[in-house]
Amino acid sequence: MASLYIVGQWGPEAAERCYGPFVTGTTAQAIEVETTIFLMMDAAQLMVKGMAEKIVAPGFPPLPELIDAFLEGGGKLQVCSNSAEFRGIKQEDLRDPRIEIAGAATMVDDVLKHDSAMYF
Repeated sequence: MASLYIVGQWGPEAAERCYGPFVTGTTAQAIEVETTIFLMMDAAQLMVKGMAEKIVAPGFPPLPELIDAFLEGGGKLQVCSNSAEFRGIKQEDLRDPRIEIAGAATMVDDVLKHDSAMYF
């Protein structure tokens, strides 16, 4: 099975751009590509309970639905530990217990294990 690693950097300040990792991730899953999304910098905020519900971009499905579909489809979702710490985000603040807080070493290791990587 092919695998894809997606890094997202855009958060609530750029509604349309923060959809990129999730539209791409769920699309990859639909064609049976194993997918991991790593959110860093402002994108870390998207995983805080209630934040995704505030993001609206015309023409896109609701962001919470994309996030839930990605997780329910077996996608791995990680939040950068430094980005989380910088913003005061703790594990219990995250919208779903399946979301992992992970460091740079995990990101580099995971990128090397995947067939392809994309950055948003």
